[in-house]
Amino acid sequence: MKKQEFMVELDGVIGTIHTYTRNPFMMGYTRELKRAVKHDDLEKVRIILDKVITWYNEEIEKIKNDEFVFNKSMHEKAYYILRQYREALQH
Repeated sequence: MKKQEFMVELDGVIGTIHTYTRNPFMMGYTRELKRAVKHDDLEKVRIILDKVITWYNEEIEKIKNDEFVFNKSMHEKAYYILRQYREALQH
């Protein structure tokens, strides 16, 4: 996934995360991720992506099984997009 495509998807990813949690760490990570991508700070982007992906690794099963989460498919898409962009940064 290229940076331009990730930037197109980023607001949706962040919005999806914010529908599920108001965790102050996640709020900060998502805010900083947007800033880091915009400023081409690849080291910071990698650090934040790792943190957000780790959070999703821990939460995705809870999200899938929570009867009150209405946008499960959007979470799966957001999680996928984050992992795809992180993988693209390894090349």
